[in-house]
Formats: sequence, structure tokens, C-alpha cells
Amino acid sequence: MSKVDNHTFARQLSEEAGYKVGLFGKYLNNWPDVVPLGFDAWLANGGGDYIAPQFRTHGLEWAGIPNGNWQGGQENYTTAVVGNLSIAWIRKVAAEGRPWFAYIAPKSAHEPFVPAPWYLEHWDASWPDHEPRPPSYNSSFEARADHHGNIATNPMLSAEAAAVTTGIFKNRWRTLMSVDDLVASVVGAVDDLGSLHNTYFFFTSDHGFTLGEFNMLMDKRHPYEFDTRVHLLARGPGIPAGSAWSEPATQVDLYATFVELAGLTPPSTVDGRSLVPLLVRSDDAAAAWRTSVFFEYYYVSYNDKCVANCTQGAACDHCAEYPLADASCTDLPDNAVCWTPQCNQRCYRTEDDRNNYIALRSLGGAHGNSMFAEFQTGDLANAPIEFDAVDFHEHYDMDADRWQMNNTYKELSDAKRSSLSAEVHRWYTCAGSTCP
Repeated sequence: MSKVDNHTFARQLSEEAGYKVGLFGKYLNNWPDVVPLGFDAWLANGGGDYIAPQFRTHGLEWAGIPNGNWQGGQENYTTAVVGNLSIAWIRKVAAEGRPWFAYIAPKSAHEPFVPAPWYLEHWDASWPDHEPRPPSYNSSFEARADHHGNIATNPMLSAEAAAVTTGIFKNRWRTLMSVDDLVASVVGAVDDLGSLHNTYFFFTSDHGFTLGEFNMLMDKRHPYEFDTRVHLLARGPGIPAGSAWSEPATQVDLYATFVELAGLTPPSTVDGRSLVPLLVRSDDAAAAWRTSVFFEYYYVSYNDKCVANCTQGAACDHCAEYPLADASCTDLPDNAVCWTPQCNQRCYRTEDDRNNYIALRSLGGAHGNSMFAEFQTGDLANAPIEFDAVDFHEHYDMDADRWQMNNTYKELSDAKRSSLSAEVHRWYTCAGSTCP
């Protein structure tokens, strides 16, 4: 992991451009014991808890936080801790006259979706009563028959499952109200410093989310649009107000983007391309941009979500209960309407060992508006997965089938199948500047 942790854009910004770099919040699920090179301030965890969060710390002595570890009390809500400390750090380094980069990553809206106490039961009358329910929501066995792995075999959503999914939808929304507060406060602090004119802001996420689609209770991990499409909002010098672009990009492109904005050149070994020409709307850059992006996944966590035979409520003395700790429940005042680990029956599988894939999402070019994926059964914990023994394929015409209900792979010509496979494997084996 040291090759990853110690060779980030943070190190390049620090060593080559003199930036102060701070990280506040979630770093990675598997996070290092030692602060990676390039970070001056470090308030990091792997996501942690909403209530009484714990972080590894470095460079925060000025705020009364010693190097090592910091454990909050039950009065501390993770998004507020991350937001307050990141804003204090921004004010500190701005006063020193150094360029700075703040990576602010609150846990919200990750599982178990615990809102701040002040937003616990808030729901505006104008907001929807339940999650979006496209054709893939609670879809029939027939509709899922030609999809991979557990997608084809998950049971229909029960009333208990539907209630959990709707509660999760609402509590995720409520957790994001604190993120809204954080974003507004960060922008406000930069404005107070008189630095809006020379500061770039990027707002994005690491994945989409499943809420009942293809009969998965919730989570992510699949190559479908509801898991892979994420927002990217940006503002800053040279970015036209109200502008938008549709060229395909992923978070892999952010390294090159950040260092170019700092006046640097990313190493040739870095995957991805700078988004700066698209942000400032260069017609030449848009015309020469890629037409596809690549996804790969081979983690495999069976991660069953169960909704029946739950231990919950005031009598529960062996599971986490709100407000003393996080709880896997959506009715938090009563610690009710719960899921795993507080429930162990009527389960819906998020994935199984058939969900290893490499995928190509095209938005033009030779493959039109489509998604193509190759799957290979296996468990990376036991043996490498090289996609040299592919055992299932999916292909979707996204113009005709935006909800990815109709797998058209069997309808493709042999030449088209070969072309798609060759391209997705080119992406799989490329590195650095050899990637599109």
C-alpha cells in the first residue's frame, strides 16, 4: 500500500508547488498506520462512526489535538467534527500566505445512515414520500433472468424490505443536510477570507447507490447506472458560470486535474487525464476527448441485507442503539425498522462471487450509448482474477433501455462482441499515459 499512499497528488502539490495539504474525514476503507507523504494535517479514518467518531491525527496540535488518535464523545457528530476542523485549518493556513488544498470527506451518506440529532426526524412536505422506483425496482424474476449472479435470483422485496429501503432513502437525505451545512460553511469561510476569486471547489462522490433496484435492498458494487453515475460540480477561476459538459470522466481524472490547476504536470505513470480543458470549455479538447470510460471490480463481499427476526428496541442489550451509538435502523428514536446485523432472516444478497467484472460505459464513438461488461466467477482472496475465463456478459443499449432491463449481448454479432471485448481488455491492461 505504501506505493499508493505515498505517491498521491498531495505529495506532488506539497513537494513541487509548496502547498499545505490537509485531509479531513474518510481516507480509504483500508487506511495506513503512518500518515502518507504530502499531508500536513491528518484527521482520517475509514469512515468510522457517526456518533462519537474516532480519527487518526497528525499536525493538529494547534487545535489541541495531539498526534496519534482522537476519540469524540457522544455529543460529537462526525460531519460536524470534520467540517469544523477543516474550516479552522483553512483559516489557519490562509493566514500563513501559503497555497492550500483541503480534502474534506465526511462519512455521509454511508451506512448506517444516522442523521445528526438536529435533523433526526426532519422531512419537508415538498420532499418525496419514498425512493425513486424505476422499472428495475422490485422487478420480477423474468425481468432479471438474463442478468449476472444474485441479480437473477434475489427474492421479491417484502413489505419489511420496502419499509427499510424507504427509511434508508430518507435517512441518507437527512445525513446530507449536514453535508450541505458543511459545504456552505466552507464556501462561506473562503469568502470571508477574500479568496473566492482564486479558489477552486470540487464536489463529488465515490459511487452511486442501490435502493431496491434489481431487488437489492441497498448498497452499491454493480456496473449499472445507479451505482456508477456520480455528480461532479466545480467552480473557480475560468469556469463559466452555469456551464455543463457531457464528456465521460471518472475520479481517476482528478489527480491530473488538481496538479494542472496548481501549474504542475502529472507523472506519465498516472492514469487519467486532466479535466481542466473541459472545465474551461475548450472546443478542441472536447472534440479530442475519449468516448468511453472503464470500470473494474473484484472485491466480493456477500453482504446480505436481512430485515426480519430483528433484535431491537429498548430491550436490546447486545446491539448498538441510538442515541448512544450508531444503529442499523431507520426509525432511530425507537431503534426499529432495522437490517443486518440486527436482523438475520428474510435476506437480500448484494453480490456473490460472480460479481467480478470489467466494464465499458460508452457515450458515443463506435459503441454508441451503451454499457458492456464481462464477468468472471472467483474470489480474489483465494486466487487472482485476470478475466481470462469470462463466464457471463451483459450489454445494454442505453438509448432504448436506460434502466438496463434487457441484456442484448446475445443479439450482437460476433464481430461486435469481439470489438467490445478487445476494447474493454485494452482498458484493463493499460497504464498511465497509454490509457485513453
